[in-house]
Amino acid sequence: MEHRTSKPEYVEPLLIALERLGGASEEQLLDEAFKLIQGRLHPADFSLLVNGLPRWRNQMLNMLDGLIESGRILKKDGILRLV
Repeated sequence: MEHRTSKPEYVEPLLIALERLGGASEEQLLDEAFKLIQGRLHPADFSLLVNGLPRWRNQMLNMLDGLIESGRILKKDGILRLV
């Protein structure tokens, strides 16, 4: 089986990036979090999924949704902030 980055590994880069940014759009946050994690990603993380997204981005979006649902990140008027 191919090595892939697990979903929980995306949490720390998301939280660190948002802390650094203070507040950000989803796109800004994903760009900043990618910079933090890109050196740890495996080749399989860059493969495109059926939805057209690279696996890393899809995984990161799933974890971001979870952080919003759990109340660790607030999304208001398109801006994300740490709670």
